[in-house]
Amino acid sequence: MGRVLCCVDDSDHARAVARYAAELAGALGHQLVLVHVAVSTHAPGVSAAPAGRRRLHEAELRDATELVDRVVAELELPSDLERRAEIGDPADRILALCEEADVELVVLGSRGRGSVKSALLGSVSTKVAARAPCPCVIVSGHAAERLATT
Repeated sequence: MGRVLCCVDDSDHARAVARYAAELAGALGHQLVLVHVAVSTHAPGVSAAPAGRRRLHEAELRDATELVDRVVAELELPSDLERRAEIGDPADRILALCEEADVELVVLGSRGRGSVKSALLGSVSTKVAARAPCPCVIVSGHAAERLATT
């Protein structure tokens, strides 16, 4: 069975994308893998005791897991989906998961920040689409709004 990886955050846009990804996975007969990648709040160069770093990492991972669980419950997504919570650079972790989980398709949203902000801040969807080992579906904000009303 193939896998469709869908990346979510805590936005309405991401929920519309997750709903679309679930429908797409079902139509393809693939398993949905729902992931949230949280950026670590532990800043490089800030020293902390190993126990403190470990507790912070555990709390970040717990929050990411709870977010995925909340999205699954709110959208009433299929129970056979795989849930993943990751910590790190979102684009890097999504790309790694594509390889690790043998993903056939990635579905993620684009916030539509515009070319200037994307150039300065980077764009997860742009990085993933450019480097993914599988096809990517990028759902724009406009499309997500349309999907949310259907």
